[in-house]
Amino acid sequence: MGYRVKITYIYHSSFFVEFPECNFLFDLPHGDHLPKLGIDVLRKSFNSNPLFVFFSHSHDDHFNPDIEDIITPFTSEYKFIISYDIYADYASRFGNNTYILEPEDEVNIDNIKIRAYESNDLGNAYLISFNGINIYYGGDLAEWIWPDTKNEEKEFIQNYFEEILKELRLQKIHIGFSNMDPRLKNFGGGIKFLQMVQPDLFIPMHTFGRYDHLIKLKQIDMPLDKEIFIYSKIGDKIEKYIDV
Repeated sequence: MGYRVKITYIYHSSFFVEFPECNFLFDLPHGDHLPKLGIDVLRKSFNSNPLFVFFSHSHDDHFNPDIEDIITPFTSEYKFIISYDIYADYASRFGNNTYILEPEDEVNIDNIKIRAYESNDLGNAYLISFNGINIYYGGDLAEWIWPDTKNEEKEFIQNYFEEILKELRLQKIHIGFSNMDPRLKNFGGGIKFLQMVQPDLFIPMHTFGRYDHLIKLKQIDMPLDKEIFIYSKIGDKIEKYIDV
């Protein structure tokens, strides 16, 4: 048994994921982090399926407070899964169709199981289990090693990130979203995520609209049944059959 999934790159860390029964939208950004073309691509992606909108945290490059105004002209059945910090600042923007998650929370929404992991920056990462498919969306949970990061802090960041990866490796991740931030020498741990977790389909994110560095992912020796979505512009898509 399996499912065909289609994933559309919106911008930065935002993706629209289509399954036969429902759709997921991850971390639609706001302001300068969301080009008009990204909105145009998103509008063309909607269909009659129920929509689940995930937000990992409240940073502008991951959260759009105008989300309801954006999606309601195109879909009538939708639910929000948001982090605790978003609700603290934007409670009036959300209604009864909203689920607020803190780290380690687990919920089941319409047979979609969601677990929140604590980010080492802000908010949550999510492990989503749906019809036997495991999807990991990292948000800002990453290996944040900056040039001025002190050794003790660096060790803590690396250890925490690797502990999460070791746990994910035991889960059989079919689709994994993790950071490939071009500002960082280690890209925020994306390559380490790919090598340790080995998802069936790896989606690099947190690219700030820069794509040249993603070509480095082609140089990684991976099993033949693993695939990487190397996009180069807004609106790029990938389709994959997930065998479960």
